[in-house]
Order: sequence, then structure tokens, then C-alpha cells
Amino acid sequence: MSSLNKKLILAFLFIFMLGSFGFYIIDKATKSRIDNIGIIGKVPSFSLTNFDGTVVTEKQLNDKISIISFIFTQCEGACPIMSENISTLQERFASSGDIQFLSITTDPDYDTLDILNEYSSNYSNKNNWFFLRGDILDVIELSEKGFFLSAALLPAGHSTRLVLVDKELNIRKYYEGTVESNIFELQSDIVTLLNQG
Repeated sequence: MSSLNKKLILAFLFIFMLGSFGFYIIDKATKSRIDNIGIIGKVPSFSLTNFDGTVVTEKQLNDKISIISFIFTQCEGACPIMSENISTLQERFASSGDIQFLSITTDPDYDTLDILNEYSSNYSNKNNWFFLRGDILDVIELSEKGFFLSAALLPAGHSTRLVLVDKELNIRKYYEGTVESNIFELQSDIVTLLNQG
């Protein structure tokens, strides 16, 4: 074998090893970032009414990965985008019984159960998405003190962030509900929590 061929083979092996090491480092860093989703707080006690008239409390979140949002049906800006993005997530995880979605109206005076029922039919195709209403003061307290989200000048002043809650009712992370890259990040983090059991 010529000296040139040996040098080419060694150069190839070196580049291959360097590339493999690089992929290993990137993979480890990504997994470390995802696997170590911290705990921000605990979901507080609450009692709200679903569009079908059933009462939903924090106990509904036990043993489920939950994605929480605050919306109102007359919203013409962020809410339809958020609801479309949640609808996409619902479809992507349609085969999992471990995931649920809760959208809480910030306009309970207008958003009656019938209106929430109609709104839900525009976005949801399963019974794992709850559209909830309650007294406005309870909604404000739940948003601000429960999920640490702004609730000024409601209904329009609600936060557009989605909240990821694990099976032990721990608030794990926030995602901008109108930004596609954030939705992909949320999807990835849901998979991580599913894999953690």
C-alpha cells in the first residue's frame, strides 16, 4: 500500500472518529437539557366546569401529562393560533391515553357551556381536551398564583403561554403558544415525560 493511500485512510478514520465524537457530544447535551426539565411549582386546588357540565378539579391531572392554556372564544388574535397548535398536538398524540389538554376561558361571562361546547367542536376530536369555565376571580387567582401567569385586563390580557404539567401535578415548563418552534419543543418534552413513565 502506498504512503499516500495510508495517509488518506488515516485522514478518513480521523474525520470519522471526530464526527462520531461530535454527534455523541451533541446527543448527550440535548438529552441532558431535555431530561432535566425542572419543577417550577405545584398545581393548586381548583374546581372548574367543563363544557359538558362535568366538574373538573386538580385531581383530573393525576397520572396524566397535561397541557394548560388560557383562552376566550371571542379572541381574534392569539387564541385561534394557540387552539390550532393544541389541536395539532392532540392529533400527534392521539394514540396515547396519558395526555390531556385543558383550556380555561378568561371570559366566563360570555363563554357559557354551550359556547364552549361549540368552540371545542372546532378544534378537538377527542374527549381528552377540556374547555373549562369558572368564576372570573377564581380564574385570575389560578392563572396568577397557581400557574404564575399574567391575568391583567381580562379577557384579552391573558397569557399566551402553554403550561406543561407532569403526572405528579408538577408545573414543568412554559411554551409560547403561538410560536411553531415552541410547539415542537413542547412536543419533544412531552415525549421525554412519556418515556420517563
